[in-house]
Amino acid sequence: MKPRFWSVVAGIAALAAVVAVPAAMAKEYSSAKLAVTQAGGITTIKASLDPNDDATASVRILAPAGTQLTTTQAPGTNLGPVKAIVKALDLAGADLPLEGQLVVAAPGQVPASSQTACLQTTVPTATWVMVLSAAGQTLQVPTYLVAPAGGQAYIQICLPPPDVPAGTPGRATFGAKVYSAQLAVSGVFGTVASGTWVALWTPYNPAVGSVNVAGTIATPAAVAPGAVTLTAKRSGRGATLSGTVTRGGLGGPGATVTVFGGAKASSMKRIGQVKTGATGRFVFKARSGTFFRVHAATAPGAAFPAACTQLALPTPCVNPTINAWAGLSKIVRKR
Repeated sequence: MKPRFWSVVAGIAALAAVVAVPAAMAKEYSSAKLAVTQAGGITTIKASLDPNDDATASVRILAPAGTQLTTTQAPGTNLGPVKAIVKALDLAGADLPLEGQLVVAAPGQVPASSQTACLQTTVPTATWVMVLSAAGQTLQVPTYLVAPAGGQAYIQICLPPPDVPAGTPGRATFGAKVYSAQLAVSGVFGTVASGTWVALWTPYNPAVGSVNVAGTIATPAAVAPGAVTLTAKRSGRGATLSGTVTRGGLGGPGATVTVFGGAKASSMKRIGQVKTGATGRFVFKARSGTFFRVHAATAPGAAFPAACTQLALPTPCVNPTINAWAGLSKIVRKR
């Protein structure tokens, strides 16, 4: 079946203007969340929100300041896999998984009208296409990388309205309301040791296809270095071990700490595991051993609420996250 493009014809050009929303029409639009991890040259970006929130018109994902970009990939280059979940309003609201690839677009592959509707007069540094398959259909979602001179680079994605009447020009195929998408982008974004990605989410006004710019929210995703400390205090034949796991200099609660110990530093074995508390501290009692070391691992998750305050964003900021981290302590001898 011939691939079709998702294009946005109603309202996206109004993103530069504030749209007033009657209170009776407004729904909750505050569940959005962004999570970003970087490893081995691959940047994995996951954007999600509650499927019952208003439909999303556009998402702009800003990379941390100073991120180095590589945009010399040839047309047709596969940048990585994409997974998405949509709520198909034409299928009784059923969840519809979509999978595919993020591909560098060929010249002219994305209609000029689609680019203009999403970016207005901005010229993208690179144009990609999410080529997604579901229910025998192939959907192509234009995805733009913009690197303004002297500003932060960002990814821009615009989505069609899913909840306008069937037959409305530009309506989403299947009435597809996207609420989760994950992109693994290879070889484009340089790794940053510390910084913050920020997604700006703008919803539609329900059932009319106009953009609710006043409803725009921001969701930050921090990338922060981690560290783990360890001390060992003699206790009988063993030792009481204690330390702290930190993320960006702040305590990392809920980290998994795997403990290794032995009579010699060269022959330590795994002797147990413990979780950090609310402040990032942990304590473990080893029954025996002289030398010890720990491996700490934190899962991606909620960041400290102060992450929003520190950014001083011009739009409401919600649900900050922080990346996963793992590392080893130094080897210590009990004292």
